[in-house]
Amino acid sequence: MITPKRLVRGAFESADLPRLPFVPWIFTHAARLEQIPIQQTYAEPTQYTKCLQNAQKLYGYDAIVSSFDASLEAEICGCPIDWGSAYETPATRPNPEFNFDTLDQINLENAANTGRFGTVIESLRRINMVVGSNLALVAVISGPLTLTTAVTGRDLVKDFDEKPEETIRNIEAASRFLQRIVQVYCQLELDIITITEKLAVSCPPDQFSWLCSTLSPVVNTVRFFNAFSLLLSGETSPDSIARLLDLGFDGIVAPGIDVNTWHKIRGGRSCALGKAIPTHLLNSNPNELRTYLETHLPESAEAGVFLTTDWELPPETPTDNVHLAMSMIPRPNA
Repeated sequence: MITPKRLVRGAFESADLPRLPFVPWIFTHAARLEQIPIQQTYAEPTQYTKCLQNAQKLYGYDAIVSSFDASLEAEICGCPIDWGSAYETPATRPNPEFNFDTLDQINLENAANTGRFGTVIESLRRINMVVGSNLALVAVISGPLTLTTAVTGRDLVKDFDEKPEETIRNIEAASRFLQRIVQVYCQLELDIITITEKLAVSCPPDQFSWLCSTLSPVVNTVRFFNAFSLLLSGETSPDSIARLLDLGFDGIVAPGIDVNTWHKIRGGRSCALGKAIPTHLLNSNPNELRTYLETHLPESAEAGVFLTTDWELPPETPTDNVHLAMSMIPRPNA
C-alpha cells in the first residue's frame, strides 16, 4: 500500500497515483484543537509536536506542516514581536532603518537550538523519527520580499521605484539569509520547503528576471537535499501564473486555476499544481463547501497535481468541514 509520503512526493514527480494527496496548511488550527495557546505551544517541543501530530491523526491528511508563522524568520533577524490573541501568531515590530548587513552574521546554529526556532527544529526532528517514513514533512518560510517587508514595514513597490539599488541589495541579503534557513530545515530530511511570497506578483516587470536569479539559489538548495520547493503566492490568475512559473519552483499553489488551464499555461514545464480549496469556504457553511467541492475537485487523481488550501486554515475552522473535505477527495473504487 502506498504511503502518504510517497503520494505527496509522487505528485511532484508527476507519477501515476491512486488518489490525490492532500496537504492543507494547518498550524494555529492545530493549537486550537488542543486548546493550547500559540505562545505556550512554542514554549517547548513536546506540546508543539503533540499539536501537529494530533491534528493530522484527527483528519488523516498526508503531510505535517512545521508552522505557518511569518514572524518566525523576522524574530531570528532580531525584530521584536508582539503577541495578540491566544490562537494568533505574533506580529513583527518593524524597523524602517533595519540594517540588512547584519543578516550574514546571524549564527543560525545557535538560533536552531534556542527560542521558538529551536522548538520548531526539535519538533520536526522528533516527528520525523516517529512518522517521517509514512507522512510527508513540510517546512514553511517567508520569501525574501515578504521578509524584507516584515522587518522594515516599508512599501516594496514604492521602494523599487524610489530607491531600487538599495531595495535590491536588501532583498538579496534577505534571500541569502533564507537560503541558510532552508539548509537548516533540509538537514532534517524534509520533503517540501514552502516559500510564502504574496509579493512576487507585485514585483516590477523589469525586475522579474532579477527576482528569478535571486530565488534560484534557494530553489537549488532545496533540490540538493532531495526535497521539493513549493511557492505559495496567494491569489493567482492565468497571467500571474505564467510569470511565476519562470521562478523555477517544483510546485506552485494556484488558487482559482483549474487543471486544464494549468496544463496549457505550464506548457510542458516540470512543475506540480497545488489545487487549492479556499480557506474561507472551509470556514463557512458546509453546504456551500460541499457544492464547491462537488464542482471543483478533480474526479480522479491526475499526474502532477495535489490538493491543498490557498492559505493557512483559520484557527476557528469547523472540524466537520475539514472532515467533509477529506471525505470528498476522490479515491479508488469510490
